[in-house]
Amino acid sequence: MVTSVLFVCTGNTCRSVMAEYLLRHYAKEAGLELKIGSAGLHAYPGDEASQGAVTVLEELGLDASSHRSRKVHPLLLEEYDLVLAMTSLHKLGLEELAPEFGDKIFLLKEFVERNTTSGQEPGELIEKDYEISDPFGQSVEVYRESREEIREKILALVDYWTRGKEQKMKIVIGADHGGYEAKTAVLEYLTAQGYQVEDYGTYSEESCDYPDVAHKVGKAVAQEEFELGILICGTGIGMSLAANKVPGIRAALCQDTYSARMARAHNNSNVLCLGARVTGLGLMMDIVDTYVQGSFTGGRHARRVEKIEQVEK
Repeated sequence: MVTSVLFVCTGNTCRSVMAEYLLRHYAKEAGLELKIGSAGLHAYPGDEASQGAVTVLEELGLDASSHRSRKVHPLLLEEYDLVLAMTSLHKLGLEELAPEFGDKIFLLKEFVERNTTSGQEPGELIEKDYEISDPFGQSVEVYRESREEIREKILALVDYWTRGKEQKMKIVIGADHGGYEAKTAVLEYLTAQGYQVEDYGTYSEESCDYPDVAHKVGKAVAQEEFELGILICGTGIGMSLAANKVPGIRAALCQDTYSARMARAHNNSNVLCLGARVTGLGLMMDIVDTYVQGSFTGGRHARRVEKIEQVEK
């Protein structure tokens, strides 16, 4: 699950404000710990929220009277895991401003439907249906309609993330003798967070062959007994080579959090490989967090992953 969300519209006085305060409220009710913010592509820093937005939020007991707008900039986008725009023009503006963050920029409606609508492929979604109309300068009733449109999507997101929090994924972990100590630490770390983790060995520092463990873990993930796998050896190279020989496995050797995030988001990786002799435990835990909390963005990346799978057929 993401840990931080930024909403973006034009001036950061209407739609993004309502989205920010609504998510802040419902996330708190659900016990979700999220960093939540909002900004505008053409905002004047320090502007107050529009009176219409303040009024319709007050109807729900939410006080946005102290809100002050801020303008989007690349450093701000870098702070958040997920950036949700209100219209396709906002999304386009964000992608032009900071193309390096394009993988985490979505329309609010697009992201909700992609993650909560069962049986629908990302390619079937039509972007023109994702626009959230601008109530600025219109009646309170129009603001109220916009608020409800946004609230419906926010509630769906909170429900989705809450279910994800309650139903921790099943993970299988394995290592050779070079990764045994690190494997023990990662297993304890994930178990303490509530993940269902099964240990496929090795169970001591006695010398063993990494392909045996990699194939066992890879087959279990490929057969969908587990959602993700983690493999650790001295460098992670041997494990990644061996695991990727198992049909259906997309094992990624990651030595930094950015690679871990991209492995899930762009490559739909299902096995994380780590090197105990090249990556310290502190960084390793950060990489594991990023990887297990990530998700596949689909879209153009789905086509590319399908081409990888075609080689196995």
